[in-house]
Amino acid sequence: MHWYEKLNQYFPIEEMKSREHMETLLKERSDIYHKDEGQYHVLMYAELENFVFIDYLFVSKKSRGQGLGHKLMEKLKRKGKPIILEVEPVNYEDSDT
Repeated sequence: MHWYEKLNQYFPIEEMKSREHMETLLKERSDIYHKDEGQYHVLMYAELENFVFIDYLFVSKKSRGQGLGHKLMEKLKRKGKPIILEVEPVNYEDSDT
């Protein structure tokens, strides 16, 4: 499955940038906007001089609880910059939040 479709199936539509917008960022701002993608994850982030901003972090249900999200966060922490991550409030009726 294409990386954008993984994100689009997981994140609410109001939270998603368009595919074209994200591909433009990756192409035209490749100096700061990055994609880390694997079979079970997609990480989109911007690395600026003083911080890292995580735009999207997706870990598939199949691999949750196996430390993949932790490994991705550790990779970013090794950059030695503050990490900014927007999170949504927990919805106790939805175990996927």
